[in-house]
Amino acid sequence: MENQKLFVANYKTMDQAEDAVKKLKKSGYDITNLTIVGTDCYIEQSIIGYFNIYDKMEKWSTVGLFAIGLCGLIFGFSFIFNFAVNLPYFKIPIIYACIAVLLGAMLPLIGMALSKEKNIKYKTEVKARKFMLFAQDNVAKIEVIRNILQIHIPKENSIAEKENQMILEN
Repeated sequence: MENQKLFVANYKTMDQAEDAVKKLKKSGYDITNLTIVGTDCYIEQSIIGYFNIYDKMEKWSTVGLFAIGLCGLIFGFSFIFNFAVNLPYFKIPIIYACIAVLLGAMLPLIGMALSKEKNIKYKTEVKARKFMLFAQDNVAKIEVIRNILQIHIPKENSIAEKENQMILEN
């Protein structure tokens, strides 16, 4: 941890931060030490639509069609099988099985039809207004990052200026 330094760069868009990471990658820097953090975050909700009983019925109609088709196949095969083999006790379980499949498909539809709730559907996104690029590495590598990204340190914040101030104060 000795001789470690933190590098922070601010960007207005995510594309600018990603471009900086691409520049560092092209120059051979290990980008696994980099972190991009979004600051000034907010939630944005966009209304997609109004989800009511008709939309619910449209969603479940495919399930109902599948159930009707399945009952038709079971009943048809059993009808043909009954003529070929003629088992009198086989008719009742087949009819019960068809009724159970149809009721199983209809129960969600009946429950939706009785519900009075109507929902508005939202698309929720977390967005950021600014982005920060962080790197923690030794001093030499941080200086290399600054040179690659061409980030200028103001004179009052540079190390040489701080040393000069300490000399002047003493």
